[in-house]
Amino acid sequence: MKKTVMIVFLLVLFIISTGCSVSDPVISSLPDYNSRVFYTSGGFQDYTDYAKYTYKSISAQDFEASKYFCEVSADDIEEILIYIDNYEEWVETIGSELKNNYDFDKSVISEGDFFYTQTSSDNSANNKFADYTIYYFDSDAKILYYFHNNI
Repeated sequence: MKKTVMIVFLLVLFIISTGCSVSDPVISSLPDYNSRVFYTSGGFQDYTDYAKYTYKSISAQDFEASKYFCEVSADDIEEILIYIDNYEEWVETIGSELKNNYDFDKSVISEGDFFYTQTSSDNSANNKFADYTIYYFDSDAKILYYFHNNI
């Protein structure tokens, strides 16, 4: 009996450990990053994430080769800021580790950088901000910012 319980326990542990290592296809579409910091707040269904991926060597061609990213135009800046403003409201509301480590400066948003916006198909016109992810690459600092909100 003990042997069976131990085998089941090890099997469950293996399934959990391998099932949680999900790769992000957007990040995987780019060259390897040099460092990453990641912060999260919330629970199973409602959560907010923030990450920064730092690159030493990445080019506009790398983003153009990715099927996800677009170059920021003057028309895109307002839409990006709308999402970031909403995100920052949640960071203030949630507080905790995320608020203490959130350091994105909206003044870096400019033409010539790259971004990708991903929204849930369940988002209705009444709740545009129910579940979204923004990837924003600051070309000057070579940092890819990741904002995810699922509230």
